[in-house]
Amino acid sequence: MCEAAAIGTPPWTRSEIIESIEEFLGVYADRPIADNQGGMKAPHMFATWFMVRALSPDLIVESGIWRGQGTWLLERACPTARLVSIDVDLGNRVFTSDRAVYSNRDFSEQDWSDVTDRSLVFFDDHQNAYRRLQQCRWFGFHHAIFEDNYPASQGDCYSLKKAFSCAGFEPDDSLQSSSGEGAAAQLRHMVAKLLGVSPLSLTPQYQSVTIRPNDHDSVKLRKQLDVYYEFPPVFKTGQTRWGDAWSKEKYPTPAPLLTEPTETSHDILRDEALAYTWICYARLKKVAPG
Repeated sequence: MCEAAAIGTPPWTRSEIIESIEEFLGVYADRPIADNQGGMKAPHMFATWFMVRALSPDLIVESGIWRGQGTWLLERACPTARLVSIDVDLGNRVFTSDRAVYSNRDFSEQDWSDVTDRSLVFFDDHQNAYRRLQQCRWFGFHHAIFEDNYPASQGDCYSLKKAFSCAGFEPDDSLQSSSGEGAAAQLRHMVAKLLGVSPLSLTPQYQSVTIRPNDHDSVKLRKQLDVYYEFPPVFKTGQTRWGDAWSKEKYPTPAPLLTEPTETSHDILRDEALAYTWICYARLKKVAPG
């Protein structure tokens, strides 16, 4: 069972998403980082803001901070939630929240004994999403958003979209840096800047491993999830961010929310449309007691 455009029904409708665009653009205009190179741009900022606001979690765990634009957005999407923000390198922050609790220990190494059914994890860390869901299950999280949900032939991590496509994952060995700090750490930052990704994805502690193409990951995901939802792009460009044709076979994608800008404020969403990478929401089924 390969490829899943959707599983179940999310707690919002397409019309509600479209109706929220103008409100989001008012929020986005006040962002602390005008050009968030290497981090989220308008399409995923909108998706994150909308979904987090709709889910209204009591606890948000942000795995992968980069410069802090996502932290700022999560605060505004759900100002009453507790916020724990994690990154192995906290030194890249431009925006620092007074509300967030910061940590440089990986999500898998934390004490999550106070998790509730409403708690949410926002993953923007370029890690194995299938493994991250396993960790969510173990810790008791039911809600997760994956920012880096790359299609089968692209990206630097094993995404849920790859798993549903039965595609496996082959890391680029040229990007795997040697252990140690100093010169190696400087090299990671230089390469990350050139690639427009977070140094987190190039850190030895989080090295990628090969995942052979298989169909059992897809089957397992279908058994464990009651919702898998890929947030639509606001606009679709003629070509993908990798410069090839946006074919249905290679890049299955929900229909865009808009076809042309209807307001001048929409221009930022069109101009940053290439930053879209199939951001998704996943909800794990609750385990029956006993």
